Amino acid sequence: MLPGTPGLTLDQVVHVLVPGHGRNHDASGLTPGGADRCRTALALHTFLDRGVVVCSGYKSPADRKGTLRQVAGETFQGVPEADLMRAWLLSAGADPAVLRVERHSVDTVTNLLRAEHEGHFGDDRPVAVVSQRAHLRRILAVIAPRTLRRPYLGVVAPGGAPHENPLAAPVSRLITAALPADPPAAIAAATHRAARLWHLAGLLGKRSYY
Repeated sequence: MLPGTPGLTLDQVVHVLVPGHGRNHDASGLTPGGADRCRTALALHTFLDRGVVVCSGYKSPADRKGTLRQVAGETFQGVPEADLMRAWLLSAGADPAVLRVERHSVDTVTNLLRAEHEGHFGDDRPVAVVSQRAHLRRILAVIAPRTLRRPYLGVVAPGGAPHENPLAAPVSRLITAALPADPPAAIAAATHRAARLWHLAGLLGKRSYY
């Protein structure tokens, strides 16, 4: 566990948030890191025995994989990360009643913004964010304080690089800087910035978690 909101402990956590970790070669399945996040999230939710698990993510701005398909009445390029995570959790025995899907975000900032402001948790009780350690450090230090309106902490999934690319935190700071107070406007602004800034980071040859 990694600390987030001062004083928050795991026994106070109600919900679980799982940001996307990308898709496989044809956008039909999870990456190994994404499966590790799902495995950790399911174990955590079973331990907590309350709240919901929010699976969050469509695809990164650089992801061009997959063919066009209909998901929940909308057109997506490949299967959204959130739906892939939900399918993984269901296959592992999760109760479908506790799973929530946020399938439009394009990076970690918009993962948290949309999960929070589109009502996927259903209330304002504390959440544990599940990811690999290096990614969680950026979430807890840079992103969550500017996007979540509830107490939060991090729960570490296995694997992942020991350190993120040095561009990741500055890009996330730029995406979250001075976002509008209005939630829909904040989501729109962050999505626009994410598409432009992560594309630029890709042109510079710097890979990192989105």
